[in-house]
Amino acid sequence: MKQVESMLSALAGRLMDLARKNATVAKPIALGERVVVPLVEIGLGMGAGGGVGEGHDDKADGVSGKGVGGGAGGVAKASPVAVVVIEGGKVRLEGLAR
Repeated sequence: MKQVESMLSALAGRLMDLARKNATVAKPIALGERVVVPLVEIGLGMGAGGGVGEGHDDKADGVSGKGVGGGAGGVAKASPVAVVVIEGGKVRLEGLAR
């Protein structure tokens, strides 16, 4: 079980690092005299599983009754929701259709 906890901890840390890089306000993009700043929605998800084992030890079919297991996975997703446009000394917010 310690291995699963360790995997989850490492996974959560990595996902948070990914999410922080461009969280909510992404890197501004210069387009001539215009600067566009993307605003994004961050989504995070994760899951894990574990196992133990024992079972039977049937030498006839070559199956051993031991066991162990574990796994973890996660996802980080950034979806653009709007942009801030800075042009000619004016600022406007434009939403993006979903």
